Amino acid sequence: HTSKGSLNRYKSGSRFTAAVRDVQNGLVDMAVGDFWVTGERLKMTSFTVPIVYDKTVLVVPKPGQKSNLTYQTQKVFDPFTPGLWAVVIAIVLAAA
Repeated sequence: HTSKGSLNRYKSGSRFTAAVRDVQNGLVDMAVGDFWVTGERLKMTSFTVPIVYDKTVLVVPKPGQKSNLTYQTQKVFDPFTPGLWAVVIAIVLAAA
């Protein structure tokens, strides 16, 4: 839970940053959640050792790759082979 005062006063930040700000201001003793430790939040208060590390990655296309509509549409089917797509479609049809 985040105080309405922090949310209203600091509208540009996230709810998580507002919760950390509540700890900084002494409104609460601690905030529990899946917080990302950022530089801004570290300036406000201290954090415990993370229990779980988030393995989020950012994937961006290489410069100069094809960007036409046909190529972008076909990319959706790249994760699976045509045979596996056939199996997926067969299971969906059988389940329907």
